[in-house]
Amino acid sequence: MDEIDRVISQLYQSISFDRGDRPRLDMLRHIFLPEGVLINNKGDDPLIFSVDRFIDVVEERVRQGALEEFEEREVWSRTEHFGRIAQRFSTYEARFNRKDPKPSSFGINSIQLIKLGSAWMIVSIIWNDETGEMRIPGKYLPEHKSH
Repeated sequence: MDEIDRVISQLYQSISFDRGDRPRLDMLRHIFLPEGVLINNKGDDPLIFSVDRFIDVVEERVRQGALEEFEEREVWSRTEHFGRIAQRFSTYEARFNRKDPKPSSFGINSIQLIKLGSAWMIVSIIWNDETGEMRIPGKYLPEHKSH
């Protein structure tokens, strides 16, 4: 697994957790630049979070019992890079019950990275969930299949 794949794997691992466990959100601080941002762009107005603010929001939802388990995993990706910059287009499926055979949502993460020394770090992640009106094009799905 190359370094970019490792960082992306850590991203998904950091937010996924089983019932009774807690997400490993501190891992985000190791794979993001301190100035990094996470942007939820699925609504009319984007929700923009610093890494610390994102961690606080998720931890609060877990504390309140509003988020008991979660899994997000990459089902297709394409990475482009030039020199010390990279872009990962990552199609994901997410579940609020990890045992549910049908995902709660599908979407695309657009992840920007830069290389610092020998390490790749995430600068930003922007995501958009699929909706009934906005379907993920087949070219961004495994084996170009619809779901």
